[in-house]
Amino acid sequence: MTTQAETRTKSEEHVLFEQVGDVLIAKFNRPDVLNALSGGITAGMHELVRRLNSRETGARAAIVTGEGRAFCAGGDVTGFPTSNQPNARPYPTYARPHPERSIARAMHSCDVPIIGAINGYAVGAGFGLALSTDLRIAADDAIFQVAQTKRGLVADVSTGPLLREAVGNQRALDLMLSGRRVDAYEALELGLVLKVVPRDQLMDEALALASSIASGPPMGMSASKHVVYMAGDHDLEQADAFVLLSVSSLFKTNDAAEGVRSFVERREPKFTGS
Repeated sequence: MTTQAETRTKSEEHVLFEQVGDVLIAKFNRPDVLNALSGGITAGMHELVRRLNSRETGARAAIVTGEGRAFCAGGDVTGFPTSNQPNARPYPTYARPHPERSIARAMHSCDVPIIGAINGYAVGAGFGLALSTDLRIAADDAIFQVAQTKRGLVADVSTGPLLREAVGNQRALDLMLSGRRVDAYEALELGLVLKVVPRDQLMDEALALASSIASGPPMGMSASKHVVYMAGDHDLEQADAFVLLSVSSLFKTNDAAEGVRSFVERREPKFTGS
């Protein structure tokens, strides 16, 4: 059983925290695997919200970004099953108590506005993490993708409902069913991000926005944020519960095993619907 101290240590390894004035920066720190989602990153996002809501840092705005050339390139494939046999190793993100399910709801319930500074790949679970932030600025090399569909799975980390809220049903389904990549400028056109800036200006732009927000009245900012999410988060909780059940079932299928095998082997998958 993992202790609270062990969880805190892991989150501190996988997410680095830095404060600049009234802005708290959380940076995913697994650049060797393009910041693939881990238990430490999940814990780090919950730790970010805890620090902000507890007011222990005094931060009035926050930024989430990634170390290296990616924001978050999705789930760590070393944990995916490549067989649908009963003894196949399950994806560790779905080990109880499923803290990844509630990242978006935790970030939405946070009293402090959270800005996503999206550098490079934000695909699969990383797309969900990006969408969980309140405001997003993308580097000009940012790439967004619902990659799970191409692996015989369904978008998790709240991606589906957050994507629908951002772009509407039809465009959300286009991105989810096609699994196609969206570059930074199409993301801007779709309304997924506020602006696109050169990569070397990303953090300066994010800090400028965060500092501007931090200079405002914190209670009014908090109330404004909560009222925006008030209705949607009930649906988000139901959608997260459905996705959890769906993914648990889909991991047992031949298509999911083939999706992962084809990714590891760098080839197109051959799905059979079984």
